[in-house]
Amino acid sequence: MEHALAHFLSKFTYLAIIAALAAGGLGVPIPEDLTLLLGGGLAARGVTEFWPTLLCGYFGVLLGDVLIHRWGARLGPAAYEHPRVRKHLPRARQQKLFRHFERHGFLTIVVGRHTPVLRAPIFFLAGAARLPLWKFLLADAISSAVTVPIVVALGFYFVEHLDAIRGKIHEVEWIVAAVAVLAVVVWFVLRRRRQERAI
Repeated sequence: MEHALAHFLSKFTYLAIIAALAAGGLGVPIPEDLTLLLGGGLAARGVTEFWPTLLCGYFGVLLGDVLIHRWGARLGPAAYEHPRVRKHLPRARQQKLFRHFERHGFLTIVVGRHTPVLRAPIFFLAGAARLPLWKFLLADAISSAVTVPIVVALGFYFVEHLDAIRGKIHEVEWIVAAVAVLAVVVWFVLRRRRQERAI
């Protein structure tokens, strides 16, 4: 996978970076971090320029995420009517899910962007729950503006150690995700206590 992707990126450069990241949003198993690292590595070797590579990586990430959101917006409501889905996610739970995205959609997207396993399902559910595209895109753009430059820069400066860097990125992602989830849980607990005291 890595060698084939590296060859594809080196041959078609900027368009390939966008295409690979967008394909990830459509469900093709192309790791986002690997594409961004390899893009940074191409810039380090002079195959591409750093800033255009970074901009293409950023645009490709956003495009892939928007495709997941729109997929959820188009298929989500219909999927909820399937008997198996209704069995595990009855209408009452669906309404709870929708209300959650209405109230906490922005924060949920920020957390989802940094949670590797849950990223695609969260973005899909956000679309299915009719979270406005502008709100989704704003949250995703702010989060990506932090992570994408870091990963591309790591590929650029540590091009000879991409495997080790990728392993470290996964470790950091899980740590960030755990901290983010813990922060959300603490926030909900404190909020509920305030509500109970107010009653």
